[in-house]
Amino acid sequence: MSAAQDLHDLERTQLDSQWLYRQGDLVLGPLTGHQVVEKLYAGELTGETEVSASGPSGFRKLKELDAFRLHVSKAAVKQRVEAEARALHSRRTRQRLIAGGFAVMVLGGLGVGAWQIARYSAVYLPGVEGNELSIQVEAPIITVAKRSEPEELFEYPGEPRQRTPDRTSETAPDKPQKPDKVASASLTQKPDRRPTGGRPAGKVSTEPDGMSTEVNYDQAAINRVVKQNQSSLYRCFKEEAERRPGFAAKVPLEFTIGNDGRVAQLWVDHPQLKKGPLFDCLLGEMKKWPFKAYTGERATVNLAFTIGKK
Repeated sequence: MSAAQDLHDLERTQLDSQWLYRQGDLVLGPLTGHQVVEKLYAGELTGETEVSASGPSGFRKLKELDAFRLHVSKAAVKQRVEAEARALHSRRTRQRLIAGGFAVMVLGGLGVGAWQIARYSAVYLPGVEGNELSIQVEAPIITVAKRSEPEELFEYPGEPRQRTPDRTSETAPDKPQKPDKVASASLTQKPDRRPTGGRPAGKVSTEPDGMSTEVNYDQAAINRVVKQNQSSLYRCFKEEAERRPGFAAKVPLEFTIGNDGRVAQLWVDHPQLKKGPLFDCLLGEMKKWPFKAYTGERATVNLAFTIGKK
């Protein structure tokens, strides 16, 4: 019991003593024994570090001193565990980087593939979805309503001019109308010569046969309504493009505005589109356009749409 007590007292004395330690050719210190233990656990000293409490001639390794032997073993275990934890963290970080790089490569490959497919579709599959439809519209031209004659509006290359029993219309005119007479040009090409205030011109012109023609419609108001509502027809053209893959054409329209301010007649001047779903859609939309009611000769508006793929 006395020997154990003596050993304990020796260790306590060593821990309380002042120690010098070597690092290469340098002699550093002094440190207390407790400070030496702290440096052991911090990894700054090891069991191979030489220390001395009695001067330069008494250096011994820490692992050889009873007071530090246990702490040397515990510090070594701690350092080994921390090294393994650092290695594991490094491996996981490297794996995440590899996985992230692989994901970027896969996404990049998919993006390039999608781009190639889109290019192929745009060039070789003009009717597929995603190929955006381009719709351009020309400025409207307003004229006095024409006489209801059984003729085509335009001639087509290679197609003889034909006469049909009646022009495609919803409502036939109540009486024959006067020959063609230009009341105005497009809103962008010729200035509006009406009095200011937005009222109809209310002018009367005399035809060659001596009959007078009363023109009371407001050209500027008609142009405004057409400009504000012409985009409502885009849906009709897009639906036609879905029915006809690769659809592209110039589609001239002519419609007459009744005295009640509603579209009364419509002609689609295209040999394949005079009747059918596109005509029905266009007429249905145009009958919603809110033109002003007026008296006198009815107004005819010419409007042309150019349809194609961007």
